[in-house]
Amino acid sequence: MIELLALVGLALLDSTSLGTLIIPLVLVIARRRVDVAPLAVYLGTVVAIYYALGAALMAGYDVLIGPLSRAWSSDAGIWVRLAIGVVLILVGVLSPTPAPRQGPVPQPRSLSLAAMVALGAGAALTEAATMLPYLAANGIITGMPIGWPVRLLVLAGYCLVMIMPAIVLIGLAATFGNRVWPRLERLVPRLEREAKVSLLWAAALVGIFLIRGAWFALASRS
Repeated sequence: MIELLALVGLALLDSTSLGTLIIPLVLVIARRRVDVAPLAVYLGTVVAIYYALGAALMAGYDVLIGPLSRAWSSDAGIWVRLAIGVVLILVGVLSPTPAPRQGPVPQPRSLSLAAMVALGAGAALTEAATMLPYLAANGIITGMPIGWPVRLLVLAGYCLVMIMPAIVLIGLAATFGNRVWPRLERLVPRLEREAKVSLLWAAALVGIFLIRGAWFALASRS
């Protein structure tokens, strides 16, 4: 149960990223209407790539679990975890607070299906290098005492929760139209800033988790 709650929290943290929330809102705001098919293709592409990356990471972990576990539990591995944790906490705590973006929302050039696939793939793959919440969630799923079919099901649920805030906001735009456009347009720069802040929080939290694990490992050896 604790693992599932942690996964929901990480998925909601992931939902504030550029690819999962900001770009879909920009696509809606720029045209002042909800184009369902292009948005569905975009979000479907993002989910498919995240899901494929997650499944590949879990498969790779299963293959390398023996060597990785031994290296991770060695004296050197414990100190490496401690050092990485300290660096992540420093990055999360000491990095300057991002400033909100100024200026109008950029206009997309095309909403063709091919353009949406390319945009979704580009957003997902670009964020892969900074997907700390997703990597943490993947580690939680991999460590759960469940078989592969359930792992893949949990991963699919994570990816769906990850895009739910965007779907809710787009649904509100489709329902209320002109009454929400100005508010959404003002919301996007704030969400961009919050997405960057969330990444800093995620870095600090992962750092705390690594330091906690390394500390207990050192304490058990003393």
